[in-house]
Amino acid sequence: MKFNPNSSFFRAMGTLVSFVAVNFVFIITCLPVFTIGAGLAAMQRTMMQYIDQSGLSLTRSYLKNFKSSFKLGTTTWLTVLALAAVFIFNVNFWRGLDDWFATPVMVLMIIATGVLLLICQVLFPLVGTFANTYKQTFKNAALLVLPELPKVLLLAVIDVLAALLFIFTSFGRVTFVLFGFAFWLYLKAFVDKKLLANYSDQV
Repeated sequence: MKFNPNSSFFRAMGTLVSFVAVNFVFIITCLPVFTIGAGLAAMQRTMMQYIDQSGLSLTRSYLKNFKSSFKLGTTTWLTVLALAAVFIFNVNFWRGLDDWFATPVMVLMIIATGVLLLICQVLFPLVGTFANTYKQTFKNAALLVLPELPKVLLLAVIDVLAALLFIFTSFGRVTFVLFGFAFWLYLKAFVDKKLLANYSDQV
């Protein structure tokens, strides 16, 4: 039997090792929490690039994209966290009141939370892909939700399935620690590329 380092088995193992390595770096760079936005933007950009260039060094590309996305990714992430905190606080606050206007306000806050989550599906790929201002990035993300709603909803479904796998199965948690975050954002990158392709020839 002839040893073949270019066989499909060794290529698959090489890919797995690359995913494990970039997954580890992603977790480390996201540990400060305030850097999660930059990490998400960088990983989604890296995976979009990887789809086109299978020989791409994932870890090196991720670190490069993380550096370029750090400022905008961090400010957008902190803004999202602040808005989410306000909306969720209001949902819980108004839910506990008996006033006639409490329910409409609570429903409005629930809708606002849902809209924010949909905007986030577009927001971080935009941060990683385009060099725009903070204000323009949020504006572009908000404007893209309705025209690209099927793709945005598909991205949300991927997130929900990933969250369920992580929360309810020990296998899922172990997988995410090993390579799951990278694989989750790799799956989303296919949708991201199709979503952003109509707006740039560089995706």
